Amino acid sequence: MFENFTTDNWLTFWSIGIPVFIALLSYIVSLVANFLAKRETNRPIIIISIARHHVNTLFNTELTIKNYGRSTGWIKGVDISPEYLPKDGQDNLEPNGFNKFKNFPLAPNQEITSLIASGTNLQVEFIEERTFTIRYEARFGSMLFKNKLYREKYSIDEKNFPIVFSDGNYTVEKRLETVNKSINDNAAALINTLNNIANKLDSK
Repeated sequence: MFENFTTDNWLTFWSIGIPVFIALLSYIVSLVANFLAKRETNRPIIIISIARHHVNTLFNTELTIKNYGRSTGWIKGVDISPEYLPKDGQDNLEPNGFNKFKNFPLAPNQEITSLIASGTNLQVEFIEERTFTIRYEARFGSMLFKNKLYREKYSIDEKNFPIVFSDGNYTVEKRLETVNKSINDNAAALINTLNNIANKLDSK
C-alpha cells in the first residue's frame, strides 16, 4: 500500500494522521487523570488515635483504629514504636495488640478500640514520642491500577496530653485535615501534569 505513495500522498497522510493520534492520546491521558483523581477521593483513610477518660471512677486510656475514608482498607501491618511496656509487670492488658493486624479489612467508619491502661493497677509507661505506622491497601476492583498501598506515619506525645503532633495539636480532625489536603494537592498536581502533557501534544 505505502510503496506507491507519492510525496503528496505522504503529506496528506501525516497531516490527517498526526492530529488524530494526538487527539486520541490526549483523550486517553484525560481519562487516566480523572480516574486517578476519583480513586484518590474514594480511598480509605486509616488512623490510630488515643483517648483518655474517666469510666466508673477509673481513668482509662484507649487506642482506636478507624477507617475515616470512603472504601474498605485492608490493613497490611501496624507498627507501634517503641511498643508499650506495662508498669511493674502489669501485663493483664494487651496494649500492642494492633501490631498483630495482618491483612485485616476495615470498612468505612468501622473502628476497633483497645483498652491499654486502666485505673492504677493496669498502667503502661507513657513517653513523649511514640510513632505509629499503619500500612493498608485499597482494592479498587478495576483492571487498571487494581490495588494501591498507603502508609500513614506520625508521632504522639503521650505525656503532654492533649497530644502534640508535628504540625500542631494532634487530634483526629487535625490528622484528617492533613491527609485530605495531601490527597487534594496530589490529585491536583497529577491532573495539572497530565493536562500539560496533553496540551503539549495538541500544540504539535
